Amino acid sequence: MGTPIHVLHIEDNEGIAELTATFLEKNNDRIRVETAGNPAEGMERLDSDSVDCIVSDHDMPGKNGIEFLEAVREEYPTLPFILFTGKGSEEVASQAISAGVSDYLQKQTGTEQYELLGRRIITHVERTRAQRELEERESHLRQAQVVAELGSWQTDISADEIYWSDPVYEIFGIDDTEGSLSYEQFLEYVHPDDRETVDAAWSAALDGEEYDIEHRIVTDDGEIRWVRERADVGFDENGTPETALGIVQDITTEKEREKQLQQASARLKALFKGTPDMINIHNSEGDIISPNPRFCERTGYSDTELADMKVWELDQELDPEEAREIWRGMQPDEDLKLESTYRSCDGSTFPVEVHIRRLDQPMSDHFAVISRELTSSLM
Repeated sequence: MGTPIHVLHIEDNEGIAELTATFLEKNNDRIRVETAGNPAEGMERLDSDSVDCIVSDHDMPGKNGIEFLEAVREEYPTLPFILFTGKGSEEVASQAISAGVSDYLQKQTGTEQYELLGRRIITHVERTRAQRELEERESHLRQAQVVAELGSWQTDISADEIYWSDPVYEIFGIDDTEGSLSYEQFLEYVHPDDRETVDAAWSAALDGEEYDIEHRIVTDDGEIRWVRERADVGFDENGTPETALGIVQDITTEKEREKQLQQASARLKALFKGTPDMINIHNSEGDIISPNPRFCERTGYSDTELADMKVWELDQELDPEEAREIWRGMQPDEDLKLESTYRSCDGSTFPVEVHIRRLDQPMSDHFAVISRELTSSLM
């Protein structure tokens, strides 16, 4: 059994209404029929109940079937509406089609007409539901594209026509979303310094290579943005490129963040190498991963030698088990300050003030240690 179908039948003849409901429900257990005696009552039912399809007679008091159809279409433009009348004509059929009727059936003698009516009801309801689901999926896709700053495009290569989805126009900062663009028009939006690279990548894609490229674009108001494009090219039986289907994503924010990280990394590297403090990074097992030059200089070990050592081989007051327990209890970006004693490679020792920070990095369990020799040991 499929999804139930609620039918609203508008019929002023009680006997015909009862007979129609009986046969429709008997022939198909998905169909449930509700009857209204006139168009006015039918509109009230529509406003108060969920209806999947209307079946209406034509000759009725107050409003005829065409007038009722016109009233329904003003509020429910896609609701299936079947005109089921005993006094039909070509003129009535023509008027019904012009008013947006879904189907037109003339009443006949015999029960076969109800089987046909039931099949038409199911066909139109399922078609409408499928169209509604498609529109919902497309709406969700458009929303997802907006959230992801993602758009789609397709190209008729032989006609040199590129069709963009609305999000692509938004990414490129173009207000006019009508029609198509040529390949040369697209290239005009590519940053001048990137056009040669983009053109070469597209030419390679037409020869069967993968098209996956990041490049800059320049919007109509002069803003520079970064985009990533990917596409699949379709070829005919002779190997000639015919069509392409692709996506474009605005990665400007990602590129700006990447640039900021690179700048921050450069500053940290300069600090790491130039600071008078001793710095080393170790993991949760105590393995020394990255010592700075000052750390090597003061302890007398090379960075290669330190890479084979544990931190407690240098820190004379650090117990391995206690250290692991302390590290496990630290939260990302949490700092811990303490005083300890380091041992140099010549066996001498010196007191230090130690600052330990657990680094907040994905898939990492590392600790940065900044150590400063206490003044008393330098006197």
